[in-house]
Amino acid sequence: MQVEHAFLFNFAASYSQGGFKRLHELARWFNTQGGASFAIHPRCAHLIEEFPRNRFFVIRRSHWRRLYDDWSYLAEIGARIGRPELYYAYGIPLYRRFGEVNWSHVQNVLIIRSQDVPLSIPLRMKLALLARRFKNGFSNADIISAESHYSAQLLESVGYPNAFVSVNGSDDELASLRGDEAVQRDNLATVVGTISYKALDESLLVFNSLQRDNPGLKLAIIGDPALVPKAVARHPDVTLRGILGRPQVIECLSRSRFYISTTRVENSYNAASEGAYLAEESFISDIPPHRELFAGETVERCSSPGLTRPLLRVRRADLKGLNLKSWDTVAHEMLARVRQAQPIRREMQSLDRSVAVSPLQKTSRA
Repeated sequence: MQVEHAFLFNFAASYSQGGFKRLHELARWFNTQGGASFAIHPRCAHLIEEFPRNRFFVIRRSHWRRLYDDWSYLAEIGARIGRPELYYAYGIPLYRRFGEVNWSHVQNVLIIRSQDVPLSIPLRMKLALLARRFKNGFSNADIISAESHYSAQLLESVGYPNAFVSVNGSDDELASLRGDEAVQRDNLATVVGTISYKALDESLLVFNSLQRDNPGLKLAIIGDPALVPKAVARHPDVTLRGILGRPQVIECLSRSRFYISTTRVENSYNAASEGAYLAEESFISDIPPHRELFAGETVERCSSPGLTRPLLRVRRADLKGLNLKSWDTVAHEMLARVRQAQPIRREMQSLDRSVAVSPLQKTSRA
């Protein structure tokens, strides 16, 4: 199936973690299908050489400029590529219609639900602004998507039903299930993500409990070290790995005896999927997206000293990958959803044109 450059994917605000993963995998997939256009953050400029059949536009916008000008660069792109068949905005509001089909992808569930989640005041203010912009932009969307059924249900609860669930692909996890070689493990537990709702203080409690039965166990924390609580960072057995590239994250998880995630809320199960299928054993918060990931799998609900919330204990050897999808499957599902939206959009455009011409105007033209 040749897609070529009919689609424009806007990832200009995403350069790490789940956002970069989706960008990288879509760029890789479309590179094999004739290419597509991508608006990207400067930190992702290396993709230009990695996937040369795509067309990349590097968008340089400071955080301050995005507050008042989060749109104008699209006019410059439009002047160069024309009106795309699909405009896909990842984590960026739809300020107006830009493509024939316009797709709004919600990558942060906190724009819908953040009341009971511990957040800094600046982040809460930023999310409130982003939430207003997203909700205003949904009227411009032909497709609204989220990364779990839980997030889709939250969208429905605030007046946006029928959201398309577009999960992240799990090629690394599927490859891990197919692997027959024994994996060399370090006496290591790993946490990925440092933003406040990841609840690193609770992750440390889980680590302390595991360490009592595993002398010499160390904890690696991957993510922005500036966001790690001081009490966690000062622990003698904690190493702050900083922000790592995706291959380094996968390598660290693959060497880990344990993966820990005490996150309070997630849009998707992306991080939990990587951790659970790559580390030997995992202790993961019992939240709806994680339950989606492990539906039908053999997992154990448990507790940990000092925690008031339950956890899911997952052993990699017990997992079958029942709910995993490859990126090839994800891409084909996205294409099918676009094709479904196209005739509906053309019918609406035809109706708009007929309504724009009054009966008197039609008579005078006759």
